[in-house]
Parts: sequence; C-alpha cells; structure tokens
Amino acid sequence: MIMTGRSATLDNNSSYHLQALDLLVIMNFSFTVLGFVVALLVAMTGVGGGSLMAPVLILGLHVPPAVAVGTDLLYTAVTRAGALWVYARQGQVRWSLAGQMLAGSLPAAAITLAVLWLVRADARHLDSLTKIGLSIALASSATAILLRERIGGLITRDDAPVNSALRDFMPIGAGALIGVLVSLSSVGAGAIGVTVLLILFPWVNARHLVGTDLAHGVVLALVTGLGHMFVAKVDFPLLGQLLLGTLPGIYVGTKLTGLVSEMTLRRTIAFLLLGVAVKLVV
Repeated sequence: MIMTGRSATLDNNSSYHLQALDLLVIMNFSFTVLGFVVALLVAMTGVGGGSLMAPVLILGLHVPPAVAVGTDLLYTAVTRAGALWVYARQGQVRWSLAGQMLAGSLPAAAITLAVLWLVRADARHLDSLTKIGLSIALASSATAILLRERIGGLITRDDAPVNSALRDFMPIGAGALIGVLVSLSSVGAGAIGVTVLLILFPWVNARHLVGTDLAHGVVLALVTGLGHMFVAKVDFPLLGQLLLGTLPGIYVGTKLTGLVSEMTLRRTIAFLLLGVAVKLVV
C-alpha cells in the first residue's frame, strides 16, 4: 500500500505526540517515585525533606531552580503538617517558642521574597541567586546534621539560661536567619532549626523541640511557598505528583526504621548534601 504524503505527515505527527505522551508519563512516574523516596528517608532519619527534594529536582530532573524552590516549599508545608498534627495531639509543641521564631523568620522571609521579586525579570540572575542560597543552606544543614549528636552529648539538660533576655531574643534572631535561607532555597527549617533549639534550650525534651520546629517550619514553608507564586511559577502538577508518593513513603519508612542504622544514614545524607552544595556553585 502506497502512503500519501499527507498520510505520512499525519502518522509522523501521531508518532511524535505518542512519544511525547510516553515521556510525560515516565516523568510523572519519576516525580511520584521521588516523592516516595524522599518521604521514606525523612521517616527513617528525620532529615528535612527540603534538603533532599530541591537538589534532586534541580540537578536530577532539571527543574528551573526558582520553580523547584517554590514547589518544594509547598510540598514541605503539606508533608510537615501531617507530622505536626501528631506532635500537637501529644502536646509536644511549644507554641510560644514557635511564635518567637516566626517573629524573626516571617519578616526576614518577606524582605527576601521582595528582593527576589525585584530580580524576577532576569531569569538567569534569579536562578543563580537561588543556587547560591541553596548551596549555603545545604552546607549549613549538613553541618547541623553531623554535629547534632555531638552537641546533644556536650549539653546537659540541667543547664540554666545565662541571660534570660538574650535567650528570649536568640530564637527571633535564629528565625530571621532561617527565614532568609528557606525563602532562597526551601532548606533550613529542619536540621538547622532543631539544632539551634537544642543549643538554646537543652533542658527541653527533644521531642518538644522537634514539634516546635515543625510548627515553625510548616507556617514558614506555607507563607514562603505562596510568596514564591509571585516570584516564579509554582508547578502544581509537579507538586501533585510528588505528594502521590509521600504517604506510601512515610508508611514504608516507619516500617523500615531500625533496619539500617539511623546514624549511618544521617551521616551519608549529610556528606551527600555537602557534595551537592559544592556541585551547585562549581
């Protein structure tokens, strides 16, 4: 049978569209798998999802940095909200302390987002700024992960505050620093926040510090994620695909807890984050 030129063109177009559809399905599935793996590692190690998600989106799946950060912030807000609900039901959240951190982080985040909004027209400049912020945040998070156990061992739970006025201000100052890092990179409210709280309030139960950090992180991630909608596009279809893998990942991760040494996993992740931090700026 002889195929006419028009029929050949139609067949070629159909083949092209089918190939594009197949590629889209594969990419969507890879995003779901990514959401599953990140949630699994978070459940097994307690490492913040933002530290893992944003680098993979940027370096592995080639999502534009500004889009990856905004999408990851909303992903983080949704996933951390579930954990916060559990801690809140058990009375393991110091709400006043979370409010102190938000008093520093939200204004700092607003200023940072305003700066990003001013440079949003220059996509290359915006992506470069995002990569630098992400590199700094990843290096800081990796350091916090590596030193958290040592800090916990050096600080005794019976220590009393040296200067109560300074102690009250320091969560605000720490929140401001975290607000800048999270706005730039979506990273910082997890490992850094818990480590700071551990240093400032060593006599507080560790689970209460984690719950407090979750309360601070959920609000900050939600606000900054919504703010990023005015700076760069938030990819909601991508967000949905990531969330599809999250609940199964959390479930499997909780079942696998203890199968592999948490210390080993945390250190491995920390060194990987340091490597990614270098890769982003080299």
